[in-house]
Amino acid sequence: MISLLGARFARDSFIQDALRQSVETLRRSQTAAGAIPNNVDCQTLRPNFRAYADGGLWWIVGSALLDPDAETTAAILRWCECQDVDQSGLLSMQESTDWQDLFCTRGKGLYLNCLYVLALRAAARIIRDNALTERAEAVCRKINNWMWYNGDADMLRHISHTFSTETRQDRDSLGRKRFVPPKLRLRDEQHYLPWLGFRAVGEWFDTLGNLMAILAGVADAEQTATILDFIRRHNLDRWPCASLAPPVRPGDPDWRDYYGLLNVPGHYHNGGVWPFIGGFYVAALVKTARPDDASEALNSLAELNLRGEFNEWHHGETGEPMGIKDQAWSAGMFLFAEECVRRGAVPLLP
Repeated sequence: MISLLGARFARDSFIQDALRQSVETLRRSQTAAGAIPNNVDCQTLRPNFRAYADGGLWWIVGSALLDPDAETTAAILRWCECQDVDQSGLLSMQESTDWQDLFCTRGKGLYLNCLYVLALRAAARIIRDNALTERAEAVCRKINNWMWYNGDADMLRHISHTFSTETRQDRDSLGRKRFVPPKLRLRDEQHYLPWLGFRAVGEWFDTLGNLMAILAGVADAEQTATILDFIRRHNLDRWPCASLAPPVRPGDPDWRDYYGLLNVPGHYHNGGVWPFIGGFYVAALVKTARPDDASEALNSLAELNLRGEFNEWHHGETGEPMGIKDQAWSAGMFLFAEECVRRGAVPLLP
């Protein structure tokens, strides 16, 4: 579905047919509860739901641009309501169940909920239901209330919703001192936190999540400028774009033994450079009326894709191609970025 964002502009009947068949193949594998699989094996047609969190939301966004289906969309949104497990208004996920399927993101994910906003906006146009637009705005408010870190080391407000007696006081109703995790990374920086869990939060800067906040209209003008400044100051756009900063290291709370050798610092999900994220970066620059910066980033992304032959990911420090070449989402998001620059606008909603 990410590939579709740009591939739909290709004047090629084979590609267009493949996109429509992809939408339909996923739709046919929807569960009775409304979940869409993250992939379907093309030989066995066996659906896979392990990385379940964002598949249905991307299906709404992608199908809305190509082949809208109100009934399937409504079923996905009903399934999403069940993922609001604490009735907070935000979706929750298990660990490693979104696109970062070998990483520690869990609980209320930033990327996931910004994508939820985009899907709700797309669904509102498909189903013609203003209540879905209102729901999207409510999700925006929740993300800003709980996930925007002000650079003030105040972590209480980010975890207050996890207490049985919700309050932003440092003691509960019986006078007991609450546990509040300290902010150890990026203490003085402002950004959206990557995830919120039970009395714990992610501390690193999630590049895609923060870019999605811009593209979904979650971030206001000041927050948008702060996010783009962070990306530039931390050289995340040296090759657009590294997935996060700073990388998680052994001994950090978000380090996992299952990372093995694939997710060492500067690799893969842990600070690797992903060309598809670079496409979203170009789109964010276009959306914020920075045409010169967008053109520069597009040229940089073109060089990266030539170097890696539309590789999956590159080393976060050297830019060396490290993944598998000929990745559809790397190519598709380059086409999308190019279309954004050409139009001077971001064609992300129907």
